[in-house]
Amino acid sequence: MDNIQIRIMTYDDIPLICKADHDESAGFVTYLRNNLDNQENKECSALLALYGGEIAGYVFLYFECKWGGLGNQGLPGIVDLIVFEPYRRKGIATALMDYAEKEARSIHSRIYLEVCLNSDYGPAQRFYVKRGYVPDGAGVYYEAKVLGLNAPCKNDDELTLCLVKEL
Repeated sequence: MDNIQIRIMTYDDIPLICKADHDESAGFVTYLRNNLDNQENKECSALLALYGGEIAGYVFLYFECKWGGLGNQGLPGIVDLIVFEPYRRKGIATALMDYAEKEARSIHSRIYLEVCLNSDYGPAQRFYVKRGYVPDGAGVYYEAKVLGLNAPCKNDDELTLCLVKEL
């Protein structure tokens, strides 16, 4: 953990994040810029992880998250915990979540996040459960709505489970 530094993301970090993520598309730049605009408006914290001085990942903590199963209920929410491939299994996700949860604890007693259910997110699913996140009890969500019994859906990034943690 000595090699890991967590700090607030800035607009100057955008080109470096894009390079680290191998995505320099206009859409990704706009996505990052929008989150930083939200940080400027005091809606979120954009947290950046450095490993040995190199950009290794990021996460956004929204203070009153608007998205997902518990959106618009005044709860803080984790959005897009990302650790770049070369830096996985080095404690970076843990460091980012520890920082975000500590900050969230100062504003609420609970925090939530959405995790995709397809197999690409298996490591994330296990990670969150080990950190004490449990399903909200509403079942599976598809496109941010509770998926009814026998309802059709695709196993894509819109099929999620809402997880909550008591802080």
